[in-house]
Amino acid sequence: MTLVSAMEILKTEAVVPPRDPGTELTGCFASDLMSDVLAFARHRSVLLTGLASDQTIRTAAVMQLAAVVLVQGKEAGTDMRETAREEGIALYRTSLSKYEACGLLLQAGLRPYRKGVELPA
Repeated sequence: MTLVSAMEILKTEAVVPPRDPGTELTGCFASDLMSDVLAFARHRSVLLTGLASDQTIRTAAVMQLAAVVLVQGKEAGTDMRETAREEGIALYRTSLSKYEACGLLLQAGLRPYRKGVELPA
């Protein structure tokens, strides 16, 4: 699944547009704990989170994530937007809950993953 198709499914609003909307995603990770993102997320995945902070973007950059999606219609502050631009991390927002967003992406075929384990398609 491409980044642009995932964002259409989630009915997102681009806060900081992606450099390459055609990026192929490796999966999706949902967390508000950046330590979990560092431990378990995979590069080129999408992070669904309610944590509207520049630290979220810095964590996404370290993990080479494709995008960050703020759930529940949360607003990105100036620091978060500026950091996303600097780091080249696409930033979106959706009015969906984290639960709804995960369900829609799973239903559309974006498979979950666990560290060290590939789940069947």
